[in-house]
Amino acid sequence: MPKRLDLDIIAAAIILSLIGLAMIFSTAGSAIFFKQIIWFVIAVFVAFIFSKISPRIWLNLAPFIYIGIMLLLFILLFTHGTYPKRWFKLGAISIQPSGFAKFATILFLASFLASRKKVKNFSDILTPLIIVTIPAVLIFLEPDLGAAQIFFPILILMLYWTGMPAIKIFIFFSPIVSAAASFSIYIWVAYFATLTIFLFFHKQMSDFIYGLVSNFLAGLTMPVVWNSLREYQQHRIISFFSPWVDPRGMSWQIIQSKIAIGSGGLIGKGFLSGTQKKLEFLPAKHTDFIFSCLGEEFGLVGIILTTLIFVYLLYRLLVLAKETKNKFASIFVSGVFAWIGYQTFLNIGMTMGLLPITGVPLPFMSYGGSSLLACLMAIGICLAISKSKFRY
Repeated sequence: MPKRLDLDIIAAAIILSLIGLAMIFSTAGSAIFFKQIIWFVIAVFVAFIFSKISPRIWLNLAPFIYIGIMLLLFILLFTHGTYPKRWFKLGAISIQPSGFAKFATILFLASFLASRKKVKNFSDILTPLIIVTIPAVLIFLEPDLGAAQIFFPILILMLYWTGMPAIKIFIFFSPIVSAAASFSIYIWVAYFATLTIFLFFHKQMSDFIYGLVSNFLAGLTMPVVWNSLREYQQHRIISFFSPWVDPRGMSWQIIQSKIAIGSGGLIGKGFLSGTQKKLEFLPAKHTDFIFSCLGEEFGLVGIILTTLIFVYLLYRLLVLAKETKNKFASIFVSGVFAWIGYQTFLNIGMTMGLLPITGVPLPFMSYGGSSLLACLMAIGICLAISKSKFRY
């Protein structure tokens, strides 16, 4: 088969980045805009270089990249400086390792799963779980709960893509549902009873015992986990369920984000004409809430078009993962699909008030050089895979 880059993938990523640049200029001014321009040029150049490197080389480098990034995350916790500890300060440049940790974890996890002949049992999940838990815990300690929890949906999809039965994945991760349901004793009892019936008819004793014990313990320990969260993290969750409980405090961001999106109407107020961001009503407008400003200035039309570009990018990644004959390459692309897809879902969901505020950036669009570079690094490898997707 002829070697050809999947230009649709890089085109969608660049278009989203350009939309992000336009919104950064509108929301943050020329100084921050030019910083992001520099990062964009660097990121596109790196993606081009990565597209020239054989996927086999990435397979061999994966463990070393993973270990290197984990060391950076560990060192970051002991650096002096501002709190939270999320960035390395190098003069005027700030590097956030958490974005690169997602890239490195997906790379290493793909190399590990590709080396397994079968992934069918709970024991096959333990090592992959350790691989994602290490960066998740280190990032949680920064603290950055939003970035930390992204690793587990990535793991779930990559396990499924590798061949783990969906029912096994559900049973293994069902304690997470039990923990969430434990906020209400009535909901938890209903969930636990339903799960018990389901496991009974599943007719596998090991799954039955694991499911009941793990879900019961998860429900009991959730209060301890809740109390271990930072106060602002608790407030974000409370404000999601009761956004008007403190409209001038912890619910301010969700309310102002909804106002910004709603005020855009069908076609928006026009580029550079958003009032919520001009009057400084909306915090983090060029980072976590850039989608809100897009809705305000370009309305429902802008939201739909941008969302469709994200959907098309994810569709092309999914097609690439299905068509690629190399197991490592296919699993890696599935991980990139999960990363970009889930993080986009989280960001858009929180700006519209459909999900709790998690503080995750919108891929390609939010201000932040590290996030943009990490995403385009992954896209670069996907381009390299698209050239050799019919090779075993």
